[in-house]
Amino acid sequence: MNQEVLIVCESMYHGNTKKLATAMGIKLNCRVLTCDEASKENIEKYKIIGLGSGIYFTSHHPKLIEFAKKIKSTQKVFIFSTHGRPYLGKYHDTLKLFLSTQGVSVIGEFSCRGYDCTGPYIIMGGGNKGKPNEKDANKAANFVSRVLPQYSKNTNVTHNGNNIELHYESCVGCGRCQAICPMKVFEMQDKKPIIKNELNCIHCSLCKDNCPSQAISIQHTWKEAITIAKRHVNRTSL
Repeated sequence: MNQEVLIVCESMYHGNTKKLATAMGIKLNCRVLTCDEASKENIEKYKIIGLGSGIYFTSHHPKLIEFAKKIKSTQKVFIFSTHGRPYLGKYHDTLKLFLSTQGVSVIGEFSCRGYDCTGPYIIMGGGNKGKPNEKDANKAANFVSRVLPQYSKNTNVTHNGNNIELHYESCVGCGRCQAICPMKVFEMQDKKPIIKNELNCIHCSLCKDNCPSQAISIQHTWKEAITIAKRHVNRTSL
């Protein structure tokens, strides 16, 4: 686990920004924490800190801006966000200005559209449906690869299935994925998980969301998502 980079993400609405943070965390092999979780840490030990949230009205979440007070001028920061409008505008400026007054260098910025069901979007059932998507997550991972190539992890993975990837170099062998999976997809062998039966997987992402080292990736196209639903159509219970 990368001990020099930390990602702090406040994603309170539809989890839009958390998707980006997770993709970045996997690429950098680093921890992704909320502001409350990160506030309990000794953040001075990190050289690089990523700060991300949704854009609320015209700036990042207040918790993130408050957390930025803890960052020292000897540390560097990259900023990311999701936003509802079709363009970013100057929504990063508040956080950037705050960091600059503390002498903190911003090494890069990334943003993309996220699902928004507020204001006029309510009428149409939400704007930017499905965003951020897999392509956006890949762009977020590529972004941190560009700005932090020295920390970018070789994403060679062990493919135990077509859609589930186990990053064994990150896996700590805790067995949480096996314990939490409702479909019994995983099995532990030699203190590492293997995928016993991928066809049982319903892509609920419980294993990915609860993995302490972010060692699991789950991906599918919309066609595969329909196939998953058809495969389990006759099930009546777990």
